[in-house]
Amino acid sequence: MPSTRSGAKRASPTATLPTPKTPPKKAKPAPKKEKPVGKPASKKAKAVITKAADDDGVPKLRSIVVKGKAAVDEASGMTEKAHVYEDQSQGVVWDCMLNQTNIQNNNNKFYLIQLLESDSTQEYWVWMRWGRVGYKGQTSLTPTGSNLVQAQKVFESKFQSKTHNDWQDKDNFEKVVGKYDLVQMDYSAGNEDEMVLPPNKDVKAKAIPESKLEQKVQDLINLICNIKTMEQTVMEMKYDTKKAPLGKITSDQLKAGYSALKVIAELINEGVTSGAKLCQACNDFYTRIPHEFGMKVPPLIKTNQEVKSKIELLEALGDIKIALSILDSKKDDEDLNPIDNHYHRLNCHIKHLETKSKDHEILSKYIMSTHGATHSSFSMDVLDIYDLDKSGELKKFKDHGNKLLLFHGSRLSNWAGILGQGLRIAPPEAPVTGYMFGKGVYFADMSSKSANYCWTNKSNNIGLLMLCEVSLGKPRELLNAEYNADQLPKGTHSTKGMGKTAPNPKNYVTLSDGTVVPMGPGMNTDVLNPRGYTLMYNEYIVYDVSQIRMRYLAKIKFNYKL
Repeated sequence: MPSTRSGAKRASPTATLPTPKTPPKKAKPAPKKEKPVGKPASKKAKAVITKAADDDGVPKLRSIVVKGKAAVDEASGMTEKAHVYEDQSQGVVWDCMLNQTNIQNNNNKFYLIQLLESDSTQEYWVWMRWGRVGYKGQTSLTPTGSNLVQAQKVFESKFQSKTHNDWQDKDNFEKVVGKYDLVQMDYSAGNEDEMVLPPNKDVKAKAIPESKLEQKVQDLINLICNIKTMEQTVMEMKYDTKKAPLGKITSDQLKAGYSALKVIAELINEGVTSGAKLCQACNDFYTRIPHEFGMKVPPLIKTNQEVKSKIELLEALGDIKIALSILDSKKDDEDLNPIDNHYHRLNCHIKHLETKSKDHEILSKYIMSTHGATHSSFSMDVLDIYDLDKSGELKKFKDHGNKLLLFHGSRLSNWAGILGQGLRIAPPEAPVTGYMFGKGVYFADMSSKSANYCWTNKSNNIGLLMLCEVSLGKPRELLNAEYNADQLPKGTHSTKGMGKTAPNPKNYVTLSDGTVVPMGPGMNTDVLNPRGYTLMYNEYIVYDVSQIRMRYLAKIKFNYKL
């Protein structure tokens, strides 16, 4: 919902990826070895369907083969005869994606290195591909026959020359100015857009069990677990899913992205909107979080609004990472329908509310009666409402009193992660300027305000609005943005950003459990900020997720007038 929060993040430890060092350290020769490092892992191939794009930029569906923990780059022509070498004893996958952005020189380039091992004979190759992000680029395939040591030396030498880091010490990788950065990959994660096919067309596939869920719940699970929607979301934000596939990017890499954004935000707040310092800070961000801009110069991030949009990208990537863990087919119970497997791993009981039920009537009225007058570009239809009961949430709920049922909006791609792990607070690495009233979870009492954070459009006009029971306790009321508002004064439990329009308290409805529903329509509150801009609508922020209970999820159809 508000202020860049679409689904807040849980706090996490400080990023382990350091700030780039300068000047570059002197290159070291690749270490000599008398025997291969480790022993190869056994491989089981599986056919998959995956999306790709040629130099014309047109997405295509292609059949590839995934063996082990990393897919062989299909441009190599080796997918049918080799796999990426894995040192089983060390758990090291000999595969790396390097990335480098330099705005001043219009560089936005990648360098892929893979050590390939034959599926059937004792042969090895080193495959390399490099060029501008979004394009196939140039390639090189170096055969070393049966000499694994030589293949490892070729791999290590190229890695060292491009990064000024040693492959054997890659876990302590340090970015060197003017050199490539290592995109940290999680090889334990599944491939985000793969669809497993039967290994042999003559083998009869096992029948898929029927779902035990009611149809409306099945529909919801399919909606929030749609991997194509997740990929489309981040691609619209210019994220490059080919260089850092969804779910593969590590938590440390995301933290490094937040840290780079923090530097950018600090420069902007100092009045820096151009120059070498800002260019370098933006280079660091784009290098750590790969973006695709075609042949265009990577744009400078020079406003707080642009910082917010990049925060939203990192939040989406974090939620999608959680979602893909939930969707991981390796965890499936084969006796259950895949939809049921996904549902159970959410650990959230979901029940569809009957249209004629009292709860549905109250909630529909709440949604429709709190559509703000300034949000006139769209109207909303309530399609379905679901009752939520997240496992363990009631037990840890902190009731400070003053409980309101409030709205929270987010992109479709985020909801599997939110239902799976709850609403979360931004990590320490995130810049505070991305959050108007500090790092917390944001809510509204006007449905259309939160609806804006669903990021729907005319082509994709279905969104989800969550209604949460929020224990506000004694709120601290503010008229102005205060980025450190999460440092609450003693005796207060939340922040309320005071708006010009809010539901009339005379129309409030109290549910049987004591939760208050701020029923509309909105009225003029006579709130005026004498020192500048006045919020149009109220914002409610809590800084402790145990003050939140996810109660309902409304499926909304957005009708755009233009």
